[in-house]
Amino acid sequence: MAVNVSRFHELFRYQSRAPVPDLLEDMEVLAHLDARAEGQRRALAWSGGCTVISGGGMAVLTYISWVGTMERHELTEAGAQLLQVTGGVGVALLVVGLLLFLWRYALKPRDLDNRRYGLAQVLLQRLEMDLAPDAPVRLKLDLRPPDVLDKRVNQDMVGWWNTDFFVDPWFTLETRLADGAFVRIRMVERLQKRERSKTSASGKTKTKTKRKGFARLEVSVRVKPERYPGLERLKVRATAATRLPRKVELERVRVAAGRLSLRARLSDEWVARPGEPGEPEAPAFWKRALEKDDASRTATMMLLSIYQVLGYTRRRAKLQAARGRRKPA
Repeated sequence: MAVNVSRFHELFRYQSRAPVPDLLEDMEVLAHLDARAEGQRRALAWSGGCTVISGGGMAVLTYISWVGTMERHELTEAGAQLLQVTGGVGVALLVVGLLLFLWRYALKPRDLDNRRYGLAQVLLQRLEMDLAPDAPVRLKLDLRPPDVLDKRVNQDMVGWWNTDFFVDPWFTLETRLADGAFVRIRMVERLQKRERSKTSASGKTKTKTKRKGFARLEVSVRVKPERYPGLERLKVRATAATRLPRKVELERVRVAAGRLSLRARLSDEWVARPGEPGEPEAPAFWKRALEKDDASRTATMMLLSIYQVLGYTRRRAKLQAARGRRKPA
C-alpha cells in the first residue's frame, strides 16, 4: 500500500494490512518524509536566525547612526534617504526572519518521532522469518505527539500540581505466524504534564512545569486450546519463564485457555533499537542509547518467553498422552 502523503500530513496516522515487504516500503516512505521535514526545519532555523540577526543589526546600526547625526545636526538629505533605505531593509529582514520561524513552527507536526516508525521497522523485519509467504500483517501507527488534545483523558491535582493526563495507544501490530499462532503487539504511552505557579513575597509569580511518563508494551499470543491443554494453569511458570532486559519491569501476566499475554513497563525514553554493543566505531550517542530501554528487544524477549511456555505446554501434553497409551487396558 502506497502512503497517501497529502492525507498523512493531515492526520499523521498510518494503518494498513499488507505483507511485510509492502509495510517496510511504507516505513521507508515515512522515514523519508520525516528526514525531509527535519532538514527543512534545520534550514529554516539557520536561515531565519541569519536573517533576524542581519536585519536586527542593520536596524540597530541605522538607529545609532540616525541618533548620532541628529545630535550633531550633520544629517543631510542624502544621508537621511540612505538611513531610511537601510532601516527599511533591516525591518524587512526582521519580518522575513520571523516569517521563516513561523514556517518552521508550522512544520513541527511533520517532524516525527523516529522511534515510532523505527520500532515498526525492526519488529516487522524480525517477524518476517516466522511468517508464511505473503502473510498479511495489520499495522496501525499514530505518529502524533503524545500530548495532543484528543489524547488527554483527565485533568486533576497531583499534590500542588495542576496535571493533565494523556493516554496514547499509538502502536498495534497483528499477524498470524506460520505455525498458526495469532500474535498481537501493542504499545501505549502514558504522560503527565504538570504545572504549578507560586507567588513570592515580592509579588513575582514563578511557574514550574515538568513531564512524567512511561510506556507499556504488551505482547499476546492466541493459539488453539486443544493443542495446548492446561495452558490456563501455568501462570506461575509463565511468570518465572519471562526474561526481560535489565531495568524493564514485568507488570502483568495473563493466561487463559489458548491465550497468553505479557505486559512490561518501559521508561518514556525508550529506544527502538540501539547500536550494537562492542563496536569500536560506535559513537558516544549509541553508547548512551544502550543504557535506555530497548523496546524492540523487549518485545522479542517477551515473544520468546511466551513460546517457551507454549513449548513446555505442548511437550507436557504429548508426554501425558504417551503415558496414557502405555497404560494397560
